[in-house]
Amino acid sequence: MFRTSIPSIFAIGDVAAFPLKMYDRIARVEHVDHARKSAQHCIETLLTSQAKAYDYLPYFYSRVFEYEGSSRKIWWQFYGDNVGETIEVGNFDPKIATFWIDSDSRLKGVFLESGTPEEFSLLPKLARSQPIVDKAKLKSATSVEDALEIARSSL
Repeated sequence: MFRTSIPSIFAIGDVAAFPLKMYDRIARVEHVDHARKSAQHCIETLLTSQAKAYDYLPYFYSRVFEYEGSSRKIWWQFYGDNVGETIEVGNFDPKIATFWIDSDSRLKGVFLESGTPEEFSLLPKLARSQPIVDKAKLKSATSVEDALEIARSSL
């Protein structure tokens, strides 16, 4: 994993394409989370001489607008794959969520802005398990909290 055409040279981080196991394709993930985790995986493999599969869940976040003293911290997280139909819930007052649903009604990716720690902890579970969700229920959700509960109940 991460070996180049020169056996003693490895390519890791956000500049390197790698097999994205959960989506069965080659991908580049240009984010610090992948850069750190791919480096850690490569070092562990070199130190233990045991090649393990790199099973990375695409993840992006930003806290760039989280100002100290602000009455509203604007920060977001995304997990999964941004493919399929998008269903948006909320209006940034106080939060918004977007769900990516494929043609088989599987949740492929999820984005949440201004969520609670408990809400954010649900996102990787949803993205990794890719549950079948009721799109009609999700579209009719009256709040981000309701939409997350609809998605949670599909796990």
